[in-house]
Amino acid sequence: MFEIFARHYDQVSRDRFEADLGEKDGVVILTGPDGCLSGFSTQKTLRARVGERDVRALFSGDTVIDRSQWGEQELCRGWSRYAGMVLAEEPDTPLYWLLVSKGYRTYLYLPLFFREFYPRVDVPTPPAAQQALDTFAGLKFGEHYHSGTGLIAFPHSMGQLTGELAIVPPHRREHAHVRFFLERNPDYASGTELACLAEISLDNLTSFGRRLFESALRR
Repeated sequence: MFEIFARHYDQVSRDRFEADLGEKDGVVILTGPDGCLSGFSTQKTLRARVGERDVRALFSGDTVIDRSQWGEQELCRGWSRYAGMVLAEEPDTPLYWLLVSKGYRTYLYLPLFFREFYPRVDVPTPPAAQQALDTFAGLKFGEHYHSGTGLIAFPHSMGQLTGELAIVPPHRREHAHVRFFLERNPDYASGTELACLAEISLDNLTSFGRRLFESALRR
């Protein structure tokens, strides 16, 4: 896992990677046609009280897909199955996805899966969603999370995309969601992350997200 991670991210350490992995509840893994590991996403369920409600958030930590498997949806399908299992454990307790984005590719999973997610280009973040985002991001990242900007910034990089992967192709910059991400997180290439939130519920899934969730749960 660390070998794959280190091929795609700079400023990473084995000790920090293992410490982060040790606090997680589970890992979604992707294997290639040869059966070898080719990607993964670490997961942890957080709990908090927001307003008058007890709520949960599924936090996706270190995540990477080897470039040889880009375009493959199996890791997304595996994450959907995992998220569905967490949701089914306590169906009456709201469940959010806490996603931190240090690159536009990660941020684009939000409009791919969800109808409503925050922050986003076309609407301001509603107060209730902002409160939930501030609560969970503050719980996970403490003083390194800045609610005014929504950014998570450490004194020194805790991991950043390699120089090649940090490049945003010119045609991608014309995409509204990509342009928004770059405006909100101009220092992404140095490891600064944008905290994002979406409610995991069938009503909030896009048609693509619903098909993927239903397919994953059937399997």
